Amino acid sequence: MKLYKYAALACVGMALATSSCVNDLDVKPDDPNTKTELTTTDEWYGYLGSIYGSLLYEGNISWPGYNDGDGVYMRCHWNAQELTADEAVIMNKWNDPGYHALFEHSWLDNNGWLYLCYAREADLARKASTFILQLENAGSLLTDEQKSQFKAEARVLRAYAYWCMIDMFGRGPWVDENTPNGAIPPTYDRQQLFDATVADLSAAIPDVPLAAQQSYGRVSREAAYMLLAKLYLGAEVYTGTPMYQECADACKQVVASGIQLADEYKYLFCGSNDKYVGNGEILWAAPQQVGAMESWGGTTYLVAGALCDAMPADVLAQYGCGFTPWSGLKVRPELVNAFEAGDKRAMFYSTGFTNSVEDLDSYTTEGYVCTKFRYVMESNYDNDPEVGPVVMSTGGMNDADYPVFRLADTYLMLAECEKRGATGCDGLKYLNLVRKRAGMPEVSDYSLTDVLTERQCELYWEGFRRSDLIRFGLFTGGKYLWSWKGGIYAGASIEDYRSVFAIPYSYVSVIGQNPGY
Repeated sequence: MKLYKYAALACVGMALATSSCVNDLDVKPDDPNTKTELTTTDEWYGYLGSIYGSLLYEGNISWPGYNDGDGVYMRCHWNAQELTADEAVIMNKWNDPGYHALFEHSWLDNNGWLYLCYAREADLARKASTFILQLENAGSLLTDEQKSQFKAEARVLRAYAYWCMIDMFGRGPWVDENTPNGAIPPTYDRQQLFDATVADLSAAIPDVPLAAQQSYGRVSREAAYMLLAKLYLGAEVYTGTPMYQECADACKQVVASGIQLADEYKYLFCGSNDKYVGNGEILWAAPQQVGAMESWGGTTYLVAGALCDAMPADVLAQYGCGFTPWSGLKVRPELVNAFEAGDKRAMFYSTGFTNSVEDLDSYTTEGYVCTKFRYVMESNYDNDPEVGPVVMSTGGMNDADYPVFRLADTYLMLAECEKRGATGCDGLKYLNLVRKRAGMPEVSDYSLTDVLTERQCELYWEGFRRSDLIRFGLFTGGKYLWSWKGGIYAGASIEDYRSVFAIPYSYVSVIGQNPGY
């Protein structure tokens, strides 16, 4: 059984971390019974756990018409990355506000999903900064080594929040441990946010433990290098200056650890995937455990939301589903069509469904079902259907950890950097390692287009596709059309300014607005 040491303790630190960094955040009042003074070492671990838990917590931040589960960091960000690209769509059975504007590229500054994304980013950055400041009060409850390590991990979490903000919104409030409580922090543009985040993350990395020495659920040095590599990978988009050699060098720090790909792709996304987290292929994950670290976001959303009540009950049971699925998320045909025959990564249920999502009212017949994320464990993943159902979830919650970064992504980033001029990457070698595990033949050469295709087949539904399309110059404009791009099924060109999202209107008076909105 997975143990997330800090899940039970996480609430202890919350009262110390809930002051707003921008005065228009919708933050609910604190529980007056919540402890505000930490008196044991375990409580400090709990406080650290509360910062990590920000990726999956519900509540605290809300938007009219949305429930607490909608506002989970890993749910609203997944929507912004995947629904706006060519991999997923929402059928009309879900009539929630804001969805259509995302996948039809008509969002404005009043889109609730975008508000939740921006608020979560600002909230995580502020909580991490407050935690770093509060470490001064730990006294003898923490050793100097623990304080340095805790601070470094919090800086990585803060950098993750800022990477999301840089990538999605391009401007925002810069908050660190020196920001006065209650003060409105300075607004940084994309270049300033990038420079500040890279500098702070780079300085923190040496104090983050290596994966082989780090506790489950916490960021490792390799994961921190992967985050730095992600920043460098997007540098040309973010700042106009390519930094692919720097990206490759950071990726090589990850590879040098000796971490290896998992033998089987499919097991990385099931309920027992924690065995691959940390010192395994999943460099960093947001832990989920039924009864301890539950969330309506993360992998719960990706399984319950994808499975369809039009599927036979015995089929749902084999995927571990023992409840009525949510029947909302479907696969766009462009994703299905990206796979070559025999690719083991193509995990879709198609019986009774067409490879089309033209009629969004026909969720019972249109759109393949994504079965990449599942409720089952590795031990019963491949049970013979005649053995009987392997139902693992009767309430919807999932045990599968949400993978934030994977080693296979590192390999594909090296392949991309090589084609963009970086040296010492061994790109062909790493591309073929990814392909070999998928059951695909090795190639003797490859193009940037091949890298993009390989990234889609390997990383689909993991929250990177929008960023990839932008980096390859295919997201805006009409060079590449996909279903529902621009609001019509055949696809239409969209404006270049949509390569960044609108700043939510409640922030505009402080942050300003991006051009075009």
